[in-house]
Amino acid sequence: MNNDSLSSGFFGEDIAADNQAFSELKEFYVSKSGYNQLHICRRFGRRHIVKSLQPAYASQEFYKQLLIKEFNISYPLEHPNIRHTLGLERNETLGLCIVMEYVDGMSLGEFMQSGKLTRALAYKFISEICDALLYIHNKQLIHKDIKPNNILVTYNGNNIKLIDFGLADQDDYDILKIPAGTKRYLAPEQLVPHAVLDCRTDIYSLGIIIQEMADILKDKKLMAIARRCTQKMPEKRYNTTAEIKDALKKKKKIIPPVYKYSALLIIVIIGGFGLLRNGPFSNRASSSPNTYMPQPSTNVPASHIYQKALLKARIQLQQKLNHYAINEDELKQDSSELSNKLKKYLHEYFPDSTQRETVVYKQILSEIDQDIKREIKQIRQQLR
Repeated sequence: MNNDSLSSGFFGEDIAADNQAFSELKEFYVSKSGYNQLHICRRFGRRHIVKSLQPAYASQEFYKQLLIKEFNISYPLEHPNIRHTLGLERNETLGLCIVMEYVDGMSLGEFMQSGKLTRALAYKFISEICDALLYIHNKQLIHKDIKPNNILVTYNGNNIKLIDFGLADQDDYDILKIPAGTKRYLAPEQLVPHAVLDCRTDIYSLGIIIQEMADILKDKKLMAIARRCTQKMPEKRYNTTAEIKDALKKKKKIIPPVYKYSALLIIVIIGGFGLLRNGPFSNRASSSPNTYMPQPSTNVPASHIYQKALLKARIQLQQKLNHYAINEDELKQDSSELSNKLKKYLHEYFPDSTQRETVVYKQILSEIDQDIKREIKQIRQQLR
C-alpha cells in the first residue's frame, strides 16, 4: 500500500481511491445485527482484513460516518495487544473500507470452548486485556463492546489482540454517540439513557469474561475479582484495569501455623482443654487499648472451673457405660448436654456477641468440640 492510497481519515476529509488493488478478496464475516462486513485479501504478498459497509448500507451517509469515526478512533492506537488499523480507502468492489492488520488466531470465545484454557493462560489473557484497556482508557477512549468474540488469541504465542472499535466512544466526539454493547456483557449503566459512561463500563464487561474463566477453572481468586468488576454500581468496581492486574498478582497471605495458632497452643499447654488460668482469661487488663482481653465475671480461675466441669461430666459418662451399651442414643444426648454445659462456662467469659467473633473465642470453642469428640470416641471404643 503506497502513501497516496491512504487518507488521514479525519472527519469530512476526502478519501482517495486505492492505486494498489487487493487480490484474493474473500468474504470473511458479515454482521447479522450490524451494518459492516469483513473480507480477507492480499496486497504485496501479505494478508489484510478489510472492513466495509454491507451493500444495503453502503450508500447511506450515516453509516459512512460511523465507519469513518471508527477509523479515526482506531488509527492512532499503537499497542501490542490491539489490532493495528492501517488505512482508510475507497475500493472499487467494496466502496469505503478500513484496512487492518490480519491476526492469525481464534477468538477468545472459541479458545475457551476448545478446552485449552489453563490457569496460567487465563491470568496471561486477563493481564494483556487489562494492558490494552488501560492504554485506551488513558486516551479517554471507551471500547463499549468488550466480549470474547472481540478478543483474539494468536496461534503463535497465545497473545491477546483487542479488535472492533465500531462501537467505541471518545470524549472529544459529540456526534454519533449511539447505544452500544452485547447484552450479556453490557454494563447496567449502558441501558440508562444519557448516562455518563467511563472506563468502568469496560471493566464490567471484562468482569463477565473473568467470571466465565473462573467457572471453567473453578478459580476462587478470579471469581472474587469478577464479583468486584461486575458490581451494579460503577463506584464499587475497580477504578482502573491496573487495579485488576494488581489483584491478579496479589498472593494470599499464608500465616505459619506456629503464629496462627500460638494463642491456642498457649491455652492448651498451660490451661489444658482450651482454657487458661492466666492470659486471655486472667483478671489483668490488656496492655494495649486496641487488643481485646476478655475478663472473667468471677475471681475463680477459669481453667479450674472448666476442668472441674469436664471431670465431673467424664465421671457421669463413665458411670453410664452399661446403660449406653443398651441405648446408644442416650450417649448422643448426654454428649450434647456436656457440650452445652462447657460452652456455657465459656460464654461467661465472653458475654458479648461481638466478643464471640474474636479469634480466641472461636479457637477455644473448637477445642471444646474436639474434647467432647475425644471423650465420646473413647466411650464408644470401650463399648465394643
